[in-house]
Amino acid sequence: MRLWKSIIFIFSVLVMLGIISLLFPQPHIKIGNMSLHFPSIEEILHGDKKDTIISAEEMLSISEKTLNIDSVLSKIDIKDEVEKEDSLCFYSHFFNQSPSRLYFPENDSTYLFSLFKSLKNAANNSVHIMHYGDSQIEGDRITGDLRQMFQKKFGGNGPGLIPLYQPIPTSSYQQQLSDSIRMYYAGGMMGKRSTDSKYGAMAQVAKLDRKDTLRVNIKSRAGKSLTRAVIYAGEVDSFLHVGMKNQVGKFTKANGIQMIEMSEPKRTDNIEISFCGRGNIYGINLSSETGVSVSNIPLRGSDGTFFSRIDREAMQYMLSQMNTQLVIMEFGGNALPAMKDSAAVERWCRYFGQQVGYMSRMLPKSKIIVIGPADMAVKTDGELHTHPLLPYLTEKMCETTTQSGAAFWNMFLVMGGKDSMPVWVDHKPAWAAPDYVHFTRKGANRISEILCETIMVYYNYWQYIGGEE
Repeated sequence: MRLWKSIIFIFSVLVMLGIISLLFPQPHIKIGNMSLHFPSIEEILHGDKKDTIISAEEMLSISEKTLNIDSVLSKIDIKDEVEKEDSLCFYSHFFNQSPSRLYFPENDSTYLFSLFKSLKNAANNSVHIMHYGDSQIEGDRITGDLRQMFQKKFGGNGPGLIPLYQPIPTSSYQQQLSDSIRMYYAGGMMGKRSTDSKYGAMAQVAKLDRKDTLRVNIKSRAGKSLTRAVIYAGEVDSFLHVGMKNQVGKFTKANGIQMIEMSEPKRTDNIEISFCGRGNIYGINLSSETGVSVSNIPLRGSDGTFFSRIDREAMQYMLSQMNTQLVIMEFGGNALPAMKDSAAVERWCRYFGQQVGYMSRMLPKSKIIVIGPADMAVKTDGELHTHPLLPYLTEKMCETTTQSGAAFWNMFLVMGGKDSMPVWVDHKPAWAAPDYVHFTRKGANRISEILCETIMVYYNYWQYIGGEE
């Protein structure tokens, strides 16, 4: 074919595509089960712009840039007025502009100060943190890194409160049962609901009714010793026996909860507890007597609206008895697929705000941090993009949470915001799973690093202004 004919042919194709884009202004039309995509004039002239997408590291660098505190900022006694001014400028910039900042009720940057005071004194007392969430935190993801950070800085040992049966293996401990048991859950899709509302602080309960002995073996994966076990139970009859090695525990009763505490005489990373009889087991606390413990409570499929359905007396007593100073509520992702419009977002946020308020009233001296959902990608016009309602959901969750008296952390913005999830999936190694919803272990580690650093910025600020005095 001669050159002039080739030029005419290419020009004709471009003209035809331009006409098609004018005749079909919508990006696609449906014919039966098929969807035909028609390129816009911009697509024809400029082609694919995917090469302009920044990497996941670059996205995170925006969140992390303001977390790199110069050593001067951690000093409490700073005499140089210039350094003082620089320090205050850093904190002001972080509190107001950083994507990884916390949003507080009434913009009160002192909201977490009472928590920090308790953490500072954890060497003489136990401080408990409860991390409730959906499948994003299964296997101790995110929670495990928080626990490691808190225990390294403030002391403490053990994985915190664990259920009698753990269906999802965790990174912190290995758990084996000698026989199957019946488990019931207050929310999510892990199992059945109980006929009553007595689930305890873990929002789940194991119901025992057996004449033979059930044994649960718990082994620490982190190489840390397990020195103490506190079993929380309810509806216990006189024939329920709980033992650990040669010890047989005796129940004490208070506020609808019965407890047994047993200690290991020697340091060990492996303990076995036996159960025989009838009763409801709400959880086993494997925390040390002093220091910080962080409990991981994942409820797969839950949208976080179950808290007010749990018997308040038993739950409140457990949380208070463990000296719970912080409750983390990480939800929202499971609510999004059912939302059709902004009105649905607002309805759900109002209901979730009621759950936050319920927990605030139950634990008036404790602090609450709500973590919003991660980016979630869905197909739009054949391409993966952020769910169209997700940015509005995180905005309304922040508004509702702070109005309910709690703090909010916008994980969506920390990741990089709109269309960040596909970049996380493509990262080498992958930081998110191919479902474009869940983090991988490495991705969860990166998110938890930023969350830990964020909390420490506020802790350093508390120290900087002399809050520990």
